[in-house]
Amino acid sequence: MKKNKKLISKLVDPGIPYVGEMTGAAIASTVGFFVMGPTGAVIGAAGGKIVTDLFARAGEEMGKRYLSRRENARIGVVTIYALNRIKLNEETNRPLRNDDFFSPDSITNRSAADEILEGTLLAAKNEYEERKLKYYGNLLANIAYYPEIDRYQANYLLRITERLSYRQICILALFKRKSDYCLSSNFQELQKTLNPNELIVIREIEEIKISKLLKSINEALWGGGSSGNITPSELELSDTGNILYQLMNLDEIEKEQIDTLASILSDHI
Repeated sequence: MKKNKKLISKLVDPGIPYVGEMTGAAIASTVGFFVMGPTGAVIGAAGGKIVTDLFARAGEEMGKRYLSRRENARIGVVTIYALNRIKLNEETNRPLRNDDFFSPDSITNRSAADEILEGTLLAAKNEYEERKLKYYGNLLANIAYYPEIDRYQANYLLRITERLSYRQICILALFKRKSDYCLSSNFQELQKTLNPNELIVIREIEEIKISKLLKSINEALWGGGSSGNITPSELELSDTGNILYQLMNLDEIEKEQIDTLASILSDHI
């Protein structure tokens, strides 16, 4: 037990100062309790050992790698957010998945959980848009509570997350909340009012559509290649987009970020 706590502490310690700057002392306190308190105290007795062992193995693996100070900090931040999300899930009585997600397979002798955790930490290590780290952590933690997400879909969602910019994540949040805004229904006229920087938002939407995270109402009637119809008022999240929104807890994106995007995609009169 002491070895596991030491390994987890090494994983999260470099990120604590940065999380403190972003969200205050609450999350740092949560992680401190997880590391120093009894196993399972934060994540529930039933899954405590499973999750503790999982993060300890990741801590041991990351400890074998040469990482810069900033890379260690990014990994720490993602781990902190993941542990905090696990705590929040436990507090709402969401059950930890009880399928084979945490069981080693016969080919690699590694579990899907080990695979996804390592993949997420390595993605975070290289993530220069550090505002995304919170949502990597949410994705990582929530997959452990959704048995309908198998290892292949989990890996796919992780790859998509790596490709998305922070603003594209905000765009997904906007279209989930589109009923709160009056987005443009005349794309041709809208384009004429946008400056070059604002037009990049349109290009980012096109990329998201190509990734099949957004879809258009009556898509088949419009055509237009992979990006198709990108009239703002007619865009909505696809099934995959909704899954990603839920797993990443994109409802936590600040309203100010969404308002800024909505102002660009609304008619400028």
